[in-house]
Amino acid sequence: MTNSTNPNPSALAEFTYVHRVCYSDTDAAGFVYHGRYLEIFERSRAEWLAQRGQSPTKLMNEFNIVMPVRELTMNFYKPGRLDDLLHIDQVIEHRGRTQVSVKQTAQRKLPDSDEMQVIASATLHIVCVDTNTLKPKAWPEWLFQDQ
Repeated sequence: MTNSTNPNPSALAEFTYVHRVCYSDTDAAGFVYHGRYLEIFERSRAEWLAQRGQSPTKLMNEFNIVMPVRELTMNFYKPGRLDDLLHIDQVIEHRGRTQVSVKQTAQRKLPDSDEMQVIASATLHIVCVDTNTLKPKAWPEWLFQDQ
């Protein structure tokens, strides 16, 4: 992992995705199954790309890059429940030449309040990889530009 940081931190914009918890997200106890958070967080990252006019398929076909997760750490704080509206915040905490660290947090509004309660969080280390060589490749600058 490179230790360089982005010289323009303001270009690392935050992004929020909203997900309504449905039956398929829950376990027998009615709580969000822990593995589902990975899928919900993935949908958030896919939406982040879509907001920039991109998709994983377009990145593969037009730019010869894929973005595998190299490492992740998850923390669970409170159980999510059926019908919760989860607000998934996504912040790029660090950007190196070939790798980014993304912090994603699932929160819900407390009843009768505007205060948010953290449910779960994850820090992911995502690498930009060339589809032909399968070796790390520099991230395209335009992917991280404010829109």
